[in-house]
Amino acid sequence: MDVAALVNDPVIQKIVTHPDDDTARWRVDLQRFLEQDIQLTRRSAGESAISSIQRLLIFLGYSTSASGAFNIDGDFGRGTNRGVAQFQYEQQLSSTISRKSLCYPCRWNTAKKLITGIPEATLSEPTLVSMLRVAKERCEQKLVMTGALDSALFHLNALHHRQFLSCRDILERYGNAAQTASHSIREMDGSIVRTEWILAIIRQETAGVIRPRFEQHYLSRLNSQYPNESLSELRMQSMSLGLGQIMGTNYKLVGAQSATELFTAPVETQVAFVADFLKPRQLQTKKSDPTAEDFRKVARYYNGPQYAAHLYHEQLARWFREFRLLM
Repeated sequence: MDVAALVNDPVIQKIVTHPDDDTARWRVDLQRFLEQDIQLTRRSAGESAISSIQRLLIFLGYSTSASGAFNIDGDFGRGTNRGVAQFQYEQQLSSTISRKSLCYPCRWNTAKKLITGIPEATLSEPTLVSMLRVAKERCEQKLVMTGALDSALFHLNALHHRQFLSCRDILERYGNAAQTASHSIREMDGSIVRTEWILAIIRQETAGVIRPRFEQHYLSRLNSQYPNESLSELRMQSMSLGLGQIMGTNYKLVGAQSATELFTAPVETQVAFVADFLKPRQLQTKKSDPTAEDFRKVARYYNGPQYAAHLYHEQLARWFREFRLLM
């Protein structure tokens, strides 16, 4: 199947364009790409076409920003270049992209600066066809974000226009799943993670819209430790994933079979992952009226030692109390 046939597929059209956007714009860019440019690079084609490629990359689980974020901005910048290069390497589509260049030595504070070490990728027609085919296959296998096409498109479209959810929206969308997860944990081993805590973490981490974040320094370190492991799995382990932004390396802690499962698990399971991740802090999460110190302890556990620098504990307390009122 060629590009023209694939981009006319109804499922592919939903992936590469936001329902409120003018599809004619990216079709003009795509036609120029096919007839003139031959290869889509950082300096060719148009903004609409790049946005479509970024949507496709995000749908497949690739970061599009040099910072590691999943952005749709129409700019074929270094982050989108890295996503294309990672895809080409994993699908064996390029002879110029090496694992070494994709896993360049860096730290958290130098990763963005040193990203220029990744060669500039070109999105040839075979690469685009491969991306579209992989997207179709994953839809059929339910190996997409949250495991369901409609749900994956909800998160992709919300991310595209940065339309995040309020506490009331989150309660409506995920409240039942959070209550079920809380009940299941108690029934299983007596652990108590109150529903308000689960929803407060979701509000703080993602505002109800899944937006993974790739950490280049994690990938570089993991690659040094496990040079024979699949780069695709190591890349997923190097991302914070799901509704609760759980780091991929922690997949075993929440009972997942792989880091990839944190991305493809159904919404109900992703909510349960948040509850499972909170279990070690049940001295705090069993409380219906936590203290300021309780919020600090959970914040440090979930967000790390620098939690106070961005007032994570205060925000968590705010969301907890709002959910308690709404419930």
